[in-house]
Amino acid sequence: MRSNPAIARGPGLVPAVHPRVWGTTMLDTIAGACLTAVTGGADPGYNPADNALGRVGPGRGWSWLGNYYTPEALAHDQAVRGNLARGDNPILAHVEALPKLPAAIGSYFRARFHPGPDDMRR
Repeated sequence: MRSNPAIARGPGLVPAVHPRVWGTTMLDTIAGACLTAVTGGADPGYNPADNALGRVGPGRGWSWLGNYYTPEALAHDQAVRGNLARGDNPILAHVEALPKLPAAIGSYFRARFHPGPDDMRR
């Protein structure tokens, strides 16, 4: 059986990518911003005090949904608020943000049953 020179065998004969393939060493440092993004420690910008910015559901209403904050709901809220700030009437502001609504709705189920690193429950 031929062995691939790009794959080294680590402890317990577990394949590991050889450092020369990536041009790095095993002890390279990772920039703080990259590490924060990878570990899910970034602040997505949720603001419960600002009419529940980023919360799934209409503002603070529909309390039966729970208090789940997701990046998709935040994007939808920001789109609506951006449209309102531009001078659109409330109905048009929501209509123009409709493309972001399905992702926000789907994120509720993810946040409730299988939360991601940027989901928040309050």
